[in-house]
Amino acid sequence: MPKRIGQALQGAGKAVEAVADSSGNRLRWSTKNTVSGVIVTTACEQVVIHGITWPAVCLCFVGVLPLALSTLE
Repeated sequence: MPKRIGQALQGAGKAVEAVADSSGNRLRWSTKNTVSGVIVTTACEQVVIHGITWPAVCLCFVGVLPLALSTLE
């Protein structure tokens, strides 16, 4: 178990370094993308805990819909 925690922390460290290195190339945070990400993350957590249910599928659809519609702009 401690080996997995170490690997997870190492991966998180690499992600932080990548964000720091690209600080000049970052786009502004978009509420549309952030809220959709939170909804999809919640839906994924519900699928892991309860299995695939209609509420989880609906949450995924609601979370992905704004992202799909933003490609049409």
